[in-house]
Amino acid sequence: MEKAYICSPLSGNEIKNINNAIAYAKFVYHRCEMIPIVSHFYALIFDDADKVEREIGISIGLGQILDSEHVWVFGNTITEGMGEEIRKAMALKRTIHYIDDYQCKEILKVYGGKIIDEKFN
Repeated sequence: MEKAYICSPLSGNEIKNINNAIAYAKFVYHRCEMIPIVSHFYALIFDDADKVEREIGISIGLGQILDSEHVWVFGNTITEGMGEEIRKAMALKRTIHYIDDYQCKEILKVYGGKIIDEKFN
């Protein structure tokens, strides 16, 4: 199975965005038959508000793109971190798939749900 890097927003509402990334990973696995790679889980280890820890998390995510054949970009809003991931994927000539906000809403209806709760924050 090919590997797919999940590229979606993290900052802002981290709990919601991690739950969204889990739903997107489920979509990529079940509908596209690819192994999802989700760097958002590092937000549970590193503090995204801490500049040094944020950079560590971004570096790990960028490194995971090396192990992926595909990058799936979810949503119309491209954050600074997502922009870095997309540029890295382009430089590595990875296949990039863009999913717009409407498609994201449909994916969340099928695969979404509260998985990570505030207690993990």
